[in-house]
Amino acid sequence: MKYHMKFLALLCAAAFTLSAATASASAVDIRWSSADTFEHTATVAPGRSTELCGNIEPRLPVDWKFVGDGPLTFDIHRHSGSEVIYATRSYLTREQSGKLSPTFNFDWCWMWTNETVDAVTLKVNLKR
Repeated sequence: MKYHMKFLALLCAAAFTLSAATASASAVDIRWSSADTFEHTATVAPGRSTELCGNIEPRLPVDWKFVGDGPLTFDIHRHSGSEVIYATRSYLTREQSGKLSPTFNFDWCWMWTNETVDAVTLKVNLKR
C-alpha cells in the first residue's frame, strides 16, 4: 500500500507539471490585415509566455517591433523536427525592432517570456 501511495503521488505531480507547462504559453496565429499588418497587445503574467506564429514567405519579409512596460526574454524561432532554430534571441529587454527575411517558407514564431514577478504589457507590430 505504501508503494501505491508513492506511485499515486508521483503520478499526480507529473500530471500537474505537464498541465502547468502546457498552460505556460499562449499561442496566437498571425492573421494579416488587408494592409499586410498584424498588431497584438497582451499581458504576460509572471512565469508565462506569449507566442505569435505564422507562415512567413521569403518574398514578403516582415518588419517587426515590440514594446513592453517591463523586461521580457524574447526570441524569433522556428521548428525543424525536434530542433529549434533561432533567428534572434534577447534577454530581459523592453523593446526591440528588426526585419525577418527568411530564405524559405516556414512557420516562424515571435515569443516573449516574463521571468519577473510582475505582469508585463506587451504591444507588437508586424508589417510585411
